[in-house]
Amino acid sequence: MTGSIALKRTGNYITDTLRHLGDFFHFTAKTFLLCFRPIRFRLVMAHANQLGMNALPLAFTTALFVGMVIVLQTGHELAMFNAKQYAAAGAAKGLTQVMIPVFTALVIGARTAASIAAELGTMRVTEQIDAMEVLDVNPMRYLVVPRLLAVMIMLPVMTVYADVVGLAGGWAMGVFALGVPANQYLQITLDFMTLGDVISGLIMTFFFAAAMAICGCYYGYTAGGGAEGVGRATTRAVVFTMMWLILLVYFLTSWILYLRGTIFAPRLLVG
Repeated sequence: MTGSIALKRTGNYITDTLRHLGDFFHFTAKTFLLCFRPIRFRLVMAHANQLGMNALPLAFTTALFVGMVIVLQTGHELAMFNAKQYAAAGAAKGLTQVMIPVFTALVIGARTAASIAAELGTMRVTEQIDAMEVLDVNPMRYLVVPRLLAVMIMLPVMTVYADVVGLAGGWAMGVFALGVPANQYLQITLDFMTLGDVISGLIMTFFFAAAMAICGCYYGYTAGGGAEGVGRATTRAVVFTMMWLILLVYFLTSWILYLRGTIFAPRLLVG
């Protein structure tokens, strides 16, 4: 009896998970198809200002301390080989390729997904979205698409500025904590960092932005059950945003390095 109950629960869990993933990807596909319809850019820019500009201090603070920590730790290890000045090289490539885009996406993603999910969830439980459907207005076109495009515009822009702040923080740590001459640190940074490093990081941000916007919109749009339901939707949006971002980091990093000829792609990816 116990075994049959466990088997039934396992089957129900798998079924619910597959149904949930199907609904999520259907929502995602529908959203991107609506992006090819006429878009109200006024709404896009309004959401970009709300979701992006207000989060700049958070992104800059994160980037600053990430840059400082990376240089401090790398320099400490390289000092054993009398090569602490080359912490600048590791920071220049590591920060722009992965670290700054990922940490910026994580901190901004949690904020963005929670904000979108709470807003759309409130509109759903107060029947504002239902009213739009009754009036023959497509809610996804006016509520979801502008938020998606706004995040996809703002996150790459924020990442560029965060790169500058992170590199500046690393420079300050290298000069004042490690004792590397300022000109030498700057020269090593310029020698090792390439435009491809920055571009590869920015490519990631478009996927990160889509993931956090879709998660926030999906869980908010499908919320139900009053205020408690909005709370659950917000929590799920943040949790699944973090999960998707971490998965994307692996797959995108693997593919970008493979395309740049740095490593072989994992067998899982290339078959």
